[in-house]
Amino acid sequence: MAEKKNETASVSEAINKKETVKYTKRQLAVSEKFREKRDIINALFDDGRKYSIEEAEKIIKDFLTRRAE
Repeated sequence: MAEKKNETASVSEAINKKETVKYTKRQLAVSEKFREKRDIINALFDDGRKYSIEEAEKIIKDFLTRRAE
């Protein structure tokens, strides 16, 4: 139970400090928000890196709007 309180406190602290939450490639790929972009995430994102939602959206948008060569 103490672990749950610490986790909740950590989330609250992050919100209060306005820290950006970052997610792994796998977390983004399995999320409901990016369900339709799963293939793009798996192709473009690095396994060892974490991305904020804003970063992920920008990478996906840039990929979808780039000019074909």
